[in-house]
Amino acid sequence: MGSNNIKIELHLIQNFAPSCLNRDDANAPKDCEFGGVRRARISSQCIKKSNRRYFRDSASVDIGQRTKLLKGELVSRLVASGKSEKQAGEAVEVFVDAYYSKADAKKPEQTAVLLYIGEPEIAEATACIEQQWEALLQCASKSETTNGKKSGKEESFTADKAVAERLQHAKLSADIALFGRMLAENPAMRVDAAVQVAHAISTHRVDMDFDFFTAVDDLNPASETGAGMMGETGFNSACFYRYALIDRDELIKNLGGDQASADKVIHAFMEAFVIAIPTGKQNSFAAQNPPDFGMIVVRQNGFPCSLANAFAQPIRIVPGQDEDLVGRSIEALCKLHPKIKSVYGSGGLVSEAIWHTGHDSRLGDLGDSAWASFADAVETTMTAIAGASGV
Repeated sequence: MGSNNIKIELHLIQNFAPSCLNRDDANAPKDCEFGGVRRARISSQCIKKSNRRYFRDSASVDIGQRTKLLKGELVSRLVASGKSEKQAGEAVEVFVDAYYSKADAKKPEQTAVLLYIGEPEIAEATACIEQQWEALLQCASKSETTNGKKSGKEESFTADKAVAERLQHAKLSADIALFGRMLAENPAMRVDAAVQVAHAISTHRVDMDFDFFTAVDDLNPASETGAGMMGETGFNSACFYRYALIDRDELIKNLGGDQASADKVIHAFMEAFVIAIPTGKQNSFAAQNPPDFGMIVVRQNGFPCSLANAFAQPIRIVPGQDEDLVGRSIEALCKLHPKIKSVYGSGGLVSEAIWHTGHDSRLGDLGDSAWASFADAVETTMTAIAGASGV
């Protein structure tokens, strides 16, 4: 498989009503400093979690699981295939210790670290255990027993190189292929991410607000006054710039060279990145606000470019003049994009597709790239990818 060196950028302007979508350890919305002022922030981890939830709920692509309970899952599958529960437990314990992670010292039924693993990989692991069944049981039977607990299995069992390679090359779920994974105890299971997701930052300065609330005890006698409880919740309202970058070649590699599957995952990710919204405090704030502007840029053999510096000088609203925060944010982004192209060249530009919710006057030179809907922009992008890759 040859390299096409295709990268896809997503740029969004998304204005949220008062909300607390992503909290820090003080239960307040996350923030940061950029351009010399405090900005609202939504972490990349929060955004990716929302994407994974969207994948799961829409069933558009398969997703993996983060778990310390792999042993129990493997035992259940082996028992379902006719193995005894006792032998399955012994074989799985040796197998997981050798190929994935040591047992948790306090909870031996769990792995010491959180594993990120997809359904095809679990199925492959089950098949590998059945292949090594006798060797695993033999190792388990030779282990010394002290106070009813077995020890030393990981030292007496030598992992088979061919089995290890089978596990390493098992088919990945879409989210692992996109977001990658790291397993410190087994570096060979590492997967380099095919997508970079920036922390969303507000295009303007943001101050924190607080909502003071109380609750009344409904069964209090009339003679009792005062609240049953009280507290406060931090929140803000911000217009965010959001950015992500997909490396199509890396995604194809992670999916075993399957270009068709990679393009399906790209389509699903673009949809999830735009539509999925973090769930933090949504029952209290209901900030269900889709992006007001989006641009998808496809490049081949060119360098990608975040447009965050369009907001290094924060957008400021001048009362009585131009009070359209969203429109001014879109305008700032659309001014920087062509300037970068004029200074550094088109950067291997293949296509750029834009959609928006009624900001034609803000688009400047990018107006010709605007499409009627997000769906149209996505289909235009997929067609451009297919043309650039020769599919």
